[in-house]
Amino acid sequence: MGVLTDNQQLLVHYGRIGQWIKERGDVLHAERIGEVLSELVNEGAATSVAFCGLFSAGKSSLINALCQSGDLATGAVPTTADVHVVTLPGTDGRVRLLDTPGVDSTDEAHREATMNALHRADVMVLVADYQHVEAEENLELLRAFSEEGKRIVFVVNQVDKHLDFELSFADFQEHVESSLDDYGIEVEHIYYTSTTASPHSELNLFRAWLCGLCDADGPSHLEQVKKRLDSVVRDAIRQLLGVERDAALDEVRAAFGTEPLDASELEAWLAGAKQELQLVEDEIDQAKQVQGKEASTLREAWVRTVELAQISPYETTEKGRLYVESLRPDFKVGFLRSGAKTAAEQARRAQAFLLDLNARLTNYLLVPLRSQVATDIRQVGWGKEEWVSQLDGLSLEVDVDYVRNLVKMGALVSSQYPYQYVKDVVSRVKRDILGQLGALVDRWFVEAEKALSDHQADKRHRIEAQLQKIDALRQVEDVMRKEEAWIQAFDRGEVPNE
Repeated sequence: MGVLTDNQQLLVHYGRIGQWIKERGDVLHAERIGEVLSELVNEGAATSVAFCGLFSAGKSSLINALCQSGDLATGAVPTTADVHVVTLPGTDGRVRLLDTPGVDSTDEAHREATMNALHRADVMVLVADYQHVEAEENLELLRAFSEEGKRIVFVVNQVDKHLDFELSFADFQEHVESSLDDYGIEVEHIYYTSTTASPHSELNLFRAWLCGLCDADGPSHLEQVKKRLDSVVRDAIRQLLGVERDAALDEVRAAFGTEPLDASELEAWLAGAKQELQLVEDEIDQAKQVQGKEASTLREAWVRTVELAQISPYETTEKGRLYVESLRPDFKVGFLRSGAKTAAEQARRAQAFLLDLNARLTNYLLVPLRSQVATDIRQVGWGKEEWVSQLDGLSLEVDVDYVRNLVKMGALVSSQYPYQYVKDVVSRVKRDILGQLGALVDRWFVEAEKALSDHQADKRHRIEAQLQKIDALRQVEDVMRKEEAWIQAFDRGEVPNE
């Protein structure tokens, strides 16, 4: 949180935060903030040291020994949820020791009392008895404290049980330190204590260190109080966003089978999911581009085959010229019954032109075109054999009406028009063939695209899976961002805008 220079600023700042938290329904953490602030008002710069651990670790006996009194009840089974507070002698009331119920208690009231005490404490002392140093509950609790940045002291109690002939005490100490390192736990001190005589007990050394805490007044004590309050506030934020976070994490677990350990791993997972999505999308796009390019190349080649087909050489052009010249108004054949002879000559010339043109259309355009298209279809990996049979429908029968309808009667008087007329007929024939071919090709390529899409169904499923993963991770990321935004708002002395 932000820099606060005195108690009054701290009281106002965190009082406002506590009220905001309470208004959102989290009474528990609001009360914890109130308890810390109340202690600050009533007890000033007293340093609170919370003793916690398994209920059999000898916490109460250890505190009695430190205080050289028997004020605290001891026993194998905790009987109360109260947190007992005693003042450490020799500290002028400025060091207070909090005796908590066991962290492994099955009593919900005990656990709640312990958690409240931990939030009220400036220093955490985890007490483990000699025979349970590596208890998982101890190590997990230490790691949780360590991750929160709390001041931690680890006390190995009842070292009078140590037998030197089994293991040297130095080796035992090295083993304890290695266990903490393996768990990634950082503590301020490790003390080895016993309430009965033992050459290995550091009880007096531990007492001296605790007494030294009374010098931690002024700004340093204020900073410790702020740390405690910040810890409560962060816990409250996690609580308030718990339902939203759990729902988001459920989605992540459904997608991944597990969940990220922290924000860094979340970021790595999100980057990996995006990369995988991009790879699959690129594979699909690349396949589409390859097929699309091949289809475009084939279409261009087939169009070029039609356009370059030589179906009107000199002989054909001459027959076309003779036919169209016979349609001029001044064209006459014979002197008697000239109308019938003229019509017969026109029909003969038309037939000669049509026979030649149709033969060349078949032999020099349709047959080569069908052959090329069939070959190309079989060569591409996505063509279908059934398309080849459809090429039989690619045909054109040029008849008299076809060529007659292309005549421009007003141009018959021009001596050059007959040659242009033949070009017009050839152009129309090729355009009609291209129209038929285009209709076939369009239908084929639509089928090819659908076949490719069906073939890539597994990739689309992968895309859907990655999108779900990305969405789930982003939901968790949104919760984390909201959490950070709330923390930053508190840091500025504001309350979050929800």
